[in-house]
Amino acid sequence: MIQLKNYQEEAVTGLLKDTYSALKLPGTRNKMVFKAPTGAGKTVAMAAYLNQLATEMPDKLDLPKRKVAFIWFAPNQLHLQSYFSLKDYFKELRTIKPIQFEDITNGKLQPNEVLFVNWQSVNSAKNIFVRENEQGKDLIKYIYAAMLDDTEIICILDEAHYHANGTKAKALLQSIGAKIEMDVSATPLFQSDYGYTIKRQEVVNAEMIKKNVVLNPSLDHFKQDGRGLNQVLLDEALKKHKELKLAYEKLGSNINPLLLIQLPSDRKTESALDRQLIDEVETYLDAKGITIKNNKLAVWLSN
Repeated sequence: MIQLKNYQEEAVTGLLKDTYSALKLPGTRNKMVFKAPTGAGKTVAMAAYLNQLATEMPDKLDLPKRKVAFIWFAPNQLHLQSYFSLKDYFKELRTIKPIQFEDITNGKLQPNEVLFVNWQSVNSAKNIFVRENEQGKDLIKYIYAAMLDDTEIICILDEAHYHANGTKAKALLQSIGAKIEMDVSATPLFQSDYGYTIKRQEVVNAEMIKKNVVLNPSLDHFKQDGRGLNQVLLDEALKKHKELKLAYEKLGSNINPLLLIQLPSDRKTESALDRQLIDEVETYLDAKGITIKNNKLAVWLSN
């Protein structure tokens, strides 16, 4: 079993305390925010939180309901990374059962299950996961069936700053009507009285990340504003792209400069870190309105 750092244990304690408070609030969609800097090990902290919550809830006699199931949303392929991480974490504990859509049984989410969902696969009303289909599989129906079984639903919005603020995202979350929506992000878009913040200095003191590494001296690292290096570089590149395009327009030319981003190229041999880098770039560009679907993005890999 993984030994938590002190700041991770404190985060778990803080999240549990506020979760029990939020579960007593009236209505649905009570917002929680878990802010953790990149490199803090938020997935490990979340796994420990889920384990303790599932263990303690049956004995919380002051709660309106004492069963809970979770839906873990993440952009691109990040949901699979989290799924496999938690599956490994819980292979011995067995308090929590990480599942994917095809693993749902008896037409509903079961208590202590964590359903991992790719955000792009469900944020369209036309998607078969969120409407009735020939197989009878309907995410919303599975969720409502769990609610009718006195099971609270907690939605975990991993990397929430990328995907949880769009029109379709808001509509889906409104349809789900979870008791709690927890934004997990290094740079959350929302604020809430409920949740926990891991301070960057705590992570530095635990030697999980370095205090200060200047990887590109031409960039002002004091202006990163919580963004990772890749995000800073993408923003600078997009800024330069815009400057060049405007310069051409002033000359009477409609040239649109091509921005090239070098990525790990061979999917057959790529590592988990390679896949994470590709996902990070595609997700960040998607948040800027640059996608394959709208023809503003093209991806060319060696194979």
